[in-house]
Amino acid sequence: MNTENTLEWDIDVSILNNRFVMGELMKVLGIAAGITAAIVLLISLPAILEGTISSNSSNARGMKYALILLGITFLLTALFIFAYYGNKYSLSYTIDSKGVSTLTREDQKSRNNKLNFLIVIIAILARSPSAAGAGFLASSHQNQDVKWKKIKKAKFYPDKNTIALSAGYGEKSIVFCKVENYSRVAELARSNCPDTCKIIEK
Repeated sequence: MNTENTLEWDIDVSILNNRFVMGELMKVLGIAAGITAAIVLLISLPAILEGTISSNSSNARGMKYALILLGITFLLTALFIFAYYGNKYSLSYTIDSKGVSTLTREDQKSRNNKLNFLIVIIAILARSPSAAGAGFLASSHQNQDVKWKKIKKAKFYPDKNTIALSAGYGEKSIVFCKVENYSRVAELARSNCPDTCKIIEK
């Protein structure tokens, strides 16, 4: 229900054609890749410190193959996600005087739960606790609430009908608007953000 101080809307966001979605996806994949690379490095650290590792050693070859396999795995994962979601992510937004609520719509949530369950099972079979943890974490973060009083920075992208809200400590909400409601959403965001919030027009 839309009132003077409350807005609600549903939107289907493109994955491949939206730089905000791609940016967040690449960030998640990058963090996971970094953690895995760090684990490989830690496993090889004794050989490195002992000086027994060289470009032709079995340890070095193992590291190289592990990193190549990691890259291929994440590439295939990204392609699978794009194919599975059909280049579309379904969201619902509610904005009021308290904050912004981002909800994953039920049909999308069902897809997410199936995919996250599959990730957890594969990760367990592959003995990858970091990937399993990522699957559980993704399952628990499909909905998000950000309070206006916590917002430290708000970036407005009128050409993209998008508003990025940052609350610090990694808490961030990207608000995807429709062409017809962007101006109203931006108005509510500006009026509700605290005085200490940094406003950036892009």
